[in-house]
Amino acid sequence: MAALAVLGPLLLYAALGPRYGGELRVGVMELPATTEPGAERGIGAGLVSILVHETLVGVDEAGFPSPALAQGWSTAAGGREWTLRLREGAAFHDGRPVGAADAARSIRRFLRSPSFAAARMAEGLEEGVSFRAGRGDDLAGVSAPDARRIVLRFAQAQALPLAPLASPAAAVTGAGGAGAGPFVPAAPVPGRRLALTAFAGHVRGRPYLDRVEVVALPDASAVPSEMASGRIDAAPGEPGITRLAATLLLLLDPSRPPFDRPVARAAVAAAIDRGDLVRHLIPGGDDAPSLLVPALLPPLGLGETPTPGRATGTSTLAVGLDVPPVASQRVVAHLTTLGLRVAVVPSSPATVLAAPTHAHLVMWSPEVAEAGLALAELAARAHPGAAARAELAAALDETEPSRRRARLHRAEAALRSEWVLVPLASVPVSYRTRPGVHGAVVDLAGRLMLEDAWVEP
Repeated sequence: MAALAVLGPLLLYAALGPRYGGELRVGVMELPATTEPGAERGIGAGLVSILVHETLVGVDEAGFPSPALAQGWSTAAGGREWTLRLREGAAFHDGRPVGAADAARSIRRFLRSPSFAAARMAEGLEEGVSFRAGRGDDLAGVSAPDARRIVLRFAQAQALPLAPLASPAAAVTGAGGAGAGPFVPAAPVPGRRLALTAFAGHVRGRPYLDRVEVVALPDASAVPSEMASGRIDAAPGEPGITRLAATLLLLLDPSRPPFDRPVARAAVAAAIDRGDLVRHLIPGGDDAPSLLVPALLPPLGLGETPTPGRATGTSTLAVGLDVPPVASQRVVAHLTTLGLRVAVVPSSPATVLAAPTHAHLVMWSPEVAEAGLALAELAARAHPGAAARAELAAALDETEPSRRRARLHRAEAALRSEWVLVPLASVPVSYRTRPGVHGAVVDLAGRLMLEDAWVEP
């Protein structure tokens, strides 16, 4: 009875459902230096982007574009012209209405950003390639004929041409840089702390929380004590809100010895015991038979089995700081048994893929959670051979959904069979929360979504 007396009010609050008010303090391992739109990797960057900004379109669970600031779209000219219609009443944090001129200017900024999705979109837009390269400011592929319509013109019809606009780097901003997301940034301390308040004018309505504070933690070991003290309410870690949304991925540089030899790359792929990694070191994971998590592309078991062998020489390995240390240690041990001498280079999740090393071990989630774009993003890093490129191009050009899915499976197997990209596990992205936090979810890009989150009083 005493326990019931204590739990009764908590159960009642949960049963009554969402309520407005309260704040949530979220701890992350690193915060971006700015709130401007970008495709920077890492949990902190993804969280800040989804809190502050809004894109023209999103991507639904099936990988198809869904409305965001654009309420809908239509197509003409045999699929080469797309007209997006902005939502009535959409506004920026400074109170100014979101207009087509803002969207067109933001797309132009996006196309010249380092984003992979931007490069993909520029390839298809009329004058997109020359504009992205800075060879001129003319861009026939993007126009705003009036205050509520944006027109995109492509050189030829494409499958899912709007999906790149779901990238965080494609967020629409006002002339002064104001965002249109569910929370307004206030009092930032760059790289250390960011406070945000609810935006009453958000396009999908005011969020439940009054305030969110994002705090940079020194390292993962600080999470238990910070949560126990009440200084934070949520942080990456088990147990909690979970989504299988990342791939533990080993990337080998085929231009540098010893990984310039296909037999050496295959030996590495064969040597790592994925089942052992998942069973003992990655709770809730799945030994990855595919480059993509099952929700993006369910595995079919296609592709070749790597041939065991030997690989000798010296190798540098950049390891993202978000990779569990016990997992990276086990991977290094497997590489050492092959005869490799491995020097580990700890790296920020935001920069690990750019490290000038022989190999990279990363927690990878796609910039845009659509299978075709995700595979193309990986291919851009792997520089695959002609056969794999042809399979991927055929998949990306296919417009019929079932045939596209079949082609994507073949393209994934072709990319994997070169053993430049070695998937080790599908990994859950998890956030531990204190009791009384509800409505927060993890999306397929591994980002914590707080738009519908609420807290008990």
